[in-house]
Amino acid sequence: MNVRKKQVNLMYDGQNSHPRKTYKQLIEAKYLAVDNTYRYRAILRYFYEQQQRFHHWLRPEEILQAVKERLMPEEAASYTDELLQNDLQQLYEWRNLERKQSGKVAKIEDFKKKRYRYQATPYTIRLERLVDELEDLGTSYGGALEAAQFDKLVEVLEPLTRPIRYVLPPRQGERIRYEIEEWQDEKVHQWWTDLYVQFQRVTNNARDYLASLDSVQVEDAMMTEQFLVYKDQVTDYLRRFMLGLQRSSFQIEGILSSVDPVLLDSVFGRVADYERTIPRFDQPQQSQEELLRRYSDQWAGVRQWFLGDQAGNNSDLEDLQRETNEAIRRITRYAQRMGERHTSMRSRRTDYLYVAKWFASLERKEEADCLSAAIFGLSHMRHLWTESEKNTEDIYAAIWDTKPGELMIKPRIREFRERTRASRIENKQEEKTAMLQKYLIQKQQQKEILDKIFASGRVRIAELPVVEPFVRQTLLGWIGKSMASPTREGKTEEGRRFKVMDLGNNQRIQLQCTDGVLDMPDFVIYFDDQVKGASK
Repeated sequence: MNVRKKQVNLMYDGQNSHPRKTYKQLIEAKYLAVDNTYRYRAILRYFYEQQQRFHHWLRPEEILQAVKERLMPEEAASYTDELLQNDLQQLYEWRNLERKQSGKVAKIEDFKKKRYRYQATPYTIRLERLVDELEDLGTSYGGALEAAQFDKLVEVLEPLTRPIRYVLPPRQGERIRYEIEEWQDEKVHQWWTDLYVQFQRVTNNARDYLASLDSVQVEDAMMTEQFLVYKDQVTDYLRRFMLGLQRSSFQIEGILSSVDPVLLDSVFGRVADYERTIPRFDQPQQSQEELLRRYSDQWAGVRQWFLGDQAGNNSDLEDLQRETNEAIRRITRYAQRMGERHTSMRSRRTDYLYVAKWFASLERKEEADCLSAAIFGLSHMRHLWTESEKNTEDIYAAIWDTKPGELMIKPRIREFRERTRASRIENKQEEKTAMLQKYLIQKQQQKEILDKIFASGRVRIAELPVVEPFVRQTLLGWIGKSMASPTREGKTEEGRRFKVMDLGNNQRIQLQCTDGVLDMPDFVIYFDDQVKGASK
């Protein structure tokens, strides 16, 4: 049997501890894009299917029969044993197949022909598995938003912060011992594998599902009448995911923030020790330092996804929440447009009969004139729509707060030709800087107002003065976060923890705002050190 080893050149520099790989041509994937791809893929797909049945070494006779069943009739008729031998030889040279000579021959001719048995290489099996998954995926991204996956991640993380019950309380200077420290090395290694696999499943599913909602195919489907049937189902699915995500995310953030670094180093060391005891004949064994570096990087990736980085950038979890809310708003807007279009095209016969009876019931002409002006006064107005620049990113901005758009009317005659001139790229950096500065000043002013209103550790909403609309929106956002948490706790954008409690008097209050009045329950908000007191 010919044994071939692939070498990977690794280079290290003084400033970067990560190895650099010299990326070369992936010759194992060459069979996917050549002239005779349909034959090569039929052969290797058969190897992949047999490998799934634990049948690894195949003879040319059974390969020939299987390939003919997969080809078109006219191609199968002309596919001979000689062509198969050429294809197998080519796949062997591309490192898709391994071969060894069969030990049993009945004729001297078979011995001279070197009858081989073939086995697919690990690269080929993984490539075929990927191609098989891509074929099942089709043109969609797949994925799913399941809050239960985050609950499963909480269960996997809990042993890191769960103390051993039967151990006495630690003495002064001693460290608390946790449940995971009592496990065998094999169980710790399996725990780490489950943790990272579950984290990848959560992130990949969420990313793929949101990408599918933002795809061209889904946007085209949203413009059809059938979309109205699924609108409520999709929005309810997204809202239930958001509630479950908010409930689990606080628990995950708390666990990741409270894990003992000494415990982590011990766990990584035990996982690396067990990994090095697993015999692997097809690849070199990694050193202890390389394994520890890989585990630390993976753990840092998990922390960054939920907690953000040290530079203060938003976490991927916050991006996921924002994109999910944006998907709900987008679906609602599409449904509203479809509903308006459906309403504008429906019959007005019943409405006209009602208006006619209304006119007939009036006794004076002046009353009929008033009714006519109210109903038909604007019927001959021309409603024009134009695309205008987006002046604000505030989703709560009213239409009368935006600048009007301009529409240039062009003559509808054949002789009209619009004057054209070479356009240039305008530098709008100053406008962008001014807009950003204006936005930052507005956010700072809003922050100062919020800090002034909620400066104390306890705030009762019924005692608040007349507030601006953004204060009301901030309050409703905090209340929504707390209601999704089992402990009624949450965290503001600045990281200040709070807890919302109902006084239990079943009374409604009137929150006075500059743009109206909000009727709501009588809530009290406790901040920071007052949270523990409120819990008691």
